[in-house]
Amino acid sequence: MRALRFAALMLYVGYLVQVGLAMLLLPWSPMWGHLLALIPPSIAALLDLPAIRGAISGFGAVHLLLVATELVLAPSSQSSRTAP
Repeated sequence: MRALRFAALMLYVGYLVQVGLAMLLLPWSPMWGHLLALIPPSIAALLDLPAIRGAISGFGAVHLLLVATELVLAPSSQSSRTAP
């Protein structure tokens, strides 16, 4: 049971790191223009606004803060459950 909980936590943390880094860095990379070329122009114009790019990056930063929270709080909540 403990190994399953650890595996689930690592899968969740891995997801948060991947999505957080992608959302944090992708809007400011050259790849962003290539991705915008694949969607309708009206939506691409909206997603190309600096405020929207910043909001996407901010949401990525929130994902990375969740990782830090999980890594700090998960071990302490685990030990409080196993304590007599």
